[in-house]
Amino acid sequence: MGRHRAGRTVGYLVILLLLCLGLVDDLLTQVRLHHAQVSLAVTRRALDRSSRELDSAQQTLAVTNAAKVADQAALSQLSGELASAQQRLTQAKQGLELQNYNITTLNTCVSGVLQAVKDIQAGQAQAAISAISGVARPCQNLQGSNPGGPAYPFDFPDPDVLDVAGTYFAYATNSAGGNIQIIKSNDLSHWKTVGDALPKPASWASTGYTWAPGVLHHRRRFLLYYSTVRHHGLVSEQCISVATARHPGGPFVDSSQAPLLCQAALGGSIDPAPYTDASGKPYLTWKSNGGAGQPATIWAEALSPSGITMAPHSSPTTLLRPTQPWEGSVVEGAFMWSSAGSYYLFYSGNNWNSASYAIGVALCTGPLGPCTKPLDGPFYISKSNLAGPGGASLFRDPQGNPWVAFHAWLPGAVGYPNARLLFVRPLASLGNLPPP
Repeated sequence: MGRHRAGRTVGYLVILLLLCLGLVDDLLTQVRLHHAQVSLAVTRRALDRSSRELDSAQQTLAVTNAAKVADQAALSQLSGELASAQQRLTQAKQGLELQNYNITTLNTCVSGVLQAVKDIQAGQAQAAISAISGVARPCQNLQGSNPGGPAYPFDFPDPDVLDVAGTYFAYATNSAGGNIQIIKSNDLSHWKTVGDALPKPASWASTGYTWAPGVLHHRRRFLLYYSTVRHHGLVSEQCISVATARHPGGPFVDSSQAPLLCQAALGGSIDPAPYTDASGKPYLTWKSNGGAGQPATIWAEALSPSGITMAPHSSPTTLLRPTQPWEGSVVEGAFMWSSAGSYYLFYSGNNWNSASYAIGVALCTGPLGPCTKPLDGPFYISKSNLAGPGGASLFRDPQGNPWVAFHAWLPGAVGYPNARLLFVRPLASLGNLPPP
């Protein structure tokens, strides 16, 4: 009995031992499982971090590659621009050599112009004229000289050219050259600054307002008709006056006590241009700006035999008004011209401060009209080497060949304060005149 009880006790102990061993093993398994789970979580976090770092590295690589591509493109573009610049520099050097351009000439021209500007700002008009005159030739060399123009390297609007015994005198709107600029030439290509044709306008005229001159050689003296302004308190009138001289180079003197023309009710009178017929009788054409229900108008009237007053018992006659779209409601700068018994009225139309400005032509039965427009558009317009031509005046050389002087902007430099340069060309080069 005792032996049997001892056997059961041993059995219980074995079972208990086995249970303990199972519990221990299970506990160890759970511990290992927990460690494995912790290790897995750590591994996953490390994997996530590595994945993010990989993504960041890939993005950085992509940005770096893109920057590299951009740098290569920029370098390629820069290389192309450098090659183009080198080519332009080579062409510029060739052009400079071809046209005898040089830095000394450029500096001389620029220095003279800057000095003229300083003189004008200081109120030293004569000094400005001298400065401009002193650099006219160097500036002309830079610009290039050739028949047809541009013939003069400075601002020279509303030109009028007169041939006096083979010497050409050109007059233009006030600028650094004076109240009325004057230059001269023996070949229509090289021009020399003479100075101010009208050092002192009429006593009634406002200082600084003189433009659009027209000059007539009449009865052994020269008559200079010009536009100016008369002030009456707060009221300003655009008027026309006339000055006289014994020599085409002036100085012209205006001793008048009142304007020759004003037409205040019609917006004022400007742009005078004298004309003499085959018998030597003088006439004047001009423009009224428009007013009293009338548009801008070109007028004509006979002058007295002296040329300094209107003819007795005469009255203005209407020659032209704007009727065509290209004119932009503007007609001005008229100039009467006769050839083989036919009368042509050259005029400007549209906005003077634009490339749309152009030269028109009308046919007239005489100096006092009537005039008609034979063309549907302008006679001469902007070209590849000039823009906004206008202010045409005509003259003949000693051989009797007709020439036309006009002003125009250079392409890319259109509009004030850019310069309107002088062009002088054979009339035939502008085109065929309409038949009478």
